[in-house]
Amino acid sequence: MPGLYQIMHCLQALTLCAVLFWQRIPAQEVNFQTAKDITWSSINFKTIVEWSPKPTNYTYTVEIRDQFSDWKKKCIYTKKTECDVTDVVQNVNYKYDVRIISEIYTQDIIAEEFPYADGPSFSPYEETIIGKPTIESFDFNKEHTKLTVIVKNPLTPYRFPNNTFKSTLDIFKGDFINTVYYRKAGSTGKKEAVSSTNEIVINTEKGESYCFFVRGTVESRKVNRYSQDSNEKCTSSGSNALSGLATSTGFVYLCNLILLLWLL
Repeated sequence: MPGLYQIMHCLQALTLCAVLFWQRIPAQEVNFQTAKDITWSSINFKTIVEWSPKPTNYTYTVEIRDQFSDWKKKCIYTKKTECDVTDVVQNVNYKYDVRIISEIYTQDIIAEEFPYADGPSFSPYEETIIGKPTIESFDFNKEHTKLTVIVKNPLTPYRFPNNTFKSTLDIFKGDFINTVYYRKAGSTGKKEAVSSTNEIVINTEKGESYCFFVRGTVESRKVNRYSQDSNEKCTSSGSNALSGLATSTGFVYLCNLILLLWLL
C-alpha cells in the first residue's frame, strides 16, 4: 500500500500535468471571429480605428506600430469595436500599421496563438480630414480700402510644451494656406486672397459691403487637400462696419416713435 506521502505526490503530479495540458490548448481551437472591415477615421488628427463584428464570448486588443517601432497595445481586452489611437500616432509624418487580436482574458491559452486580422496602413499627415475653420474677427482699415480677416483653424489633440493645443495650421506649417473667397454683397463674382498665416488681407472699395468665407488647403496633398468651408460672414456697407447696424437701429426707433404718437 502506498503511503500518504506517495499519494499526495502523485496527485500533485497529475494536477501539474493537467494544468500543462490545458495551457497548451491552441487558440485556433477556440471559436474566435477575427476582425473585419477595419478602417481608420481621423478628423483634425483625432484618430480612431473601427472594425466589426461585435464580440460574443471573446474580446479584442488593438496593436499599432510605425516603421521604426514595435507593436504597441491599445484598448486591451475591449468588448467595443472602435479604439481611439490618437496618442500612439503622434508623429504625424509616419505611416502606421494596425492589427486587431481576438482573444480571451485567461492564462489557459497560449497568447502567441491568438488569431488576429491586419488592417490597412494609415498616414496621419496625408489622410486626416481637415475640419471647418472659423472667422474669428474682421476689420476695415481707416480708409476702408482693405479688410483684415482673422481665421481660427481647427485645433488638434496635440499640445505645445506650454500645454496649449496645436492647430492644424501649426502642424502643417508652411505646407498649409488659408484662402478667403469674397465678393461684393449682392454680386456673384468671386475673388480670393491667400495667406500662410491666420491673417488674410483683401482689397476693398469704400462704401461697399462684402461677404466671404475661408477654406484651408494642404498644398502637398493630392487628395483631401481642402478643409471644410467656414460659415460665410458679411460686412456692413457705409463708412464703417457698424453703420448698417446703426441705421437699422435708428429706423426701428423712428418707427416705434411714430407708432406711439399715433396711438396717443
